[in-house]
Amino acid sequence: MKKSIAIFAIAGTLLTSGCATVSNMSPTTSTGSVDTTKNSYALMTVTLKNAYHTSYQPSPIVVNMERGSADSREDRLNFKFDDQATSTSDTGNHYFIRLPLAPGKYVMRGITGQSGIFPFHGMFFTPLHEVVEIKPNSIVYLGHIDATVVERKDGELRAGPLIPLIDQAATGFSGGTWDISVTDQFDDDVTAFRKDFPALTNASIEREVLPAWDKQKATEWWNNH
Repeated sequence: MKKSIAIFAIAGTLLTSGCATVSNMSPTTSTGSVDTTKNSYALMTVTLKNAYHTSYQPSPIVVNMERGSADSREDRLNFKFDDQATSTSDTGNHYFIRLPLAPGKYVMRGITGQSGIFPFHGMFFTPLHEVVEIKPNSIVYLGHIDATVVERKDGELRAGPLIPLIDQAATGFSGGTWDISVTDQFDDDVTAFRKDFPALTNASIEREVLPAWDKQKATEWWNNH
């Protein structure tokens, strides 16, 4: 019960502006240029799949970033997903993440989202807990995240909360867990970013791929929340 309440609290925080600063991703497909003197930019791609209950493919809502101790609304940054350059299918969905960030150290806490086919609607939380160091005047590529919901075994973190029982079970998020990998697909991803986002066509993009996903750390965080 504690974990279910915690995850719903996380979802509530991510989906409301009262507890966090909600922002759009940038640049967009219509942006002409980027000014790194105002913000640096973190780029990555994410593929989300549900291999456990395949009719309910994950649809992300926000990326949750935390700055410093994340004690204030201004230090909890939630970037809304959009459909720009997105590709979707019955076997998973692929997204381009573009985060305008002031220089500093952040934690990419995770991704919150949903999936629903009437009459069932479930919520999920993809726990990443990746430390990101953003340098001034920079555009960095953080890598590709592949996150798949698979059947959960005893003791493993859940892909989503238990409650509401029927909806979470039907969508597979309460009975599933996450299999997550971080890979370096710099050449392919940066080529795609340059193609779909004109502001990045001639931009200098550095490679700073995140470390491998730490399932033990994610599980410990889950157990403590």
